[in-house]
Amino acid sequence: MSGCHGICRSPWSAIQAPYICLDFQEFQELTFPVALISLPITEGIILGITLLFAKHKGANLRKLGLKKPSLRIIVIVSFAAVLLLFLAGSISLVEEIVLGPEPDAESLVYAIMPRDVVQLIALIGISLALVGPVEELAFRGFVQKGFENSFGKTTGLLIASILFGLLHGLNSLRAIIPVTAVSLFLGYVWQKTDGNTTASAWMHGIYDAIAITITYFAYV
Repeated sequence: MSGCHGICRSPWSAIQAPYICLDFQEFQELTFPVALISLPITEGIILGITLLFAKHKGANLRKLGLKKPSLRIIVIVSFAAVLLLFLAGSISLVEEIVLGPEPDAESLVYAIMPRDVVQLIALIGISLALVGPVEELAFRGFVQKGFENSFGKTTGLLIASILFGLLHGLNSLRAIIPVTAVSLFLGYVWQKTDGNTTASAWMHGIYDAIAITITYFAYV
């Protein structure tokens, strides 16, 4: 494994759910990324809270936007995920140029980066099947939809995106701006697909899967 050469500010590390941080030396001693354990836990908590609030509001999964997208939409959002990756990476790069290297960058990388191909496949699976669906269900299907109903589409999109960015600021304060930008993009796509949370979840998951794959092979 090589040292960090700019890749530490990976857009994947920015968008992933908050996890419990350990000391850098502890990360080095682990034979697996702590994200393999922390992501299912944090996503499970987010999902549980979302479903409880949805039940309280009388909203079923259909109302939260879980509906079948067309093949055309799946193809479009898959390509859009690649563009989103460049956007988040560019913002992170500008932050690093302006502010200098992030002190905790290596710790963040060791927290999320798989040590072998099996772990890589596991994290890709978690991204596609858990992170994307859960976070989009929460922040697009429930939070953004709720704020849009109360304040209109533009304000609802902005509020939900800022909250999404602030949540991921628990990983790193520098994650707030790129993740907010990512959330604005995802929220806009969600609006343009008529509130199809499945479509934005797939886009979110593809984004994460590509980013962690790039990060992994950059360190092999």
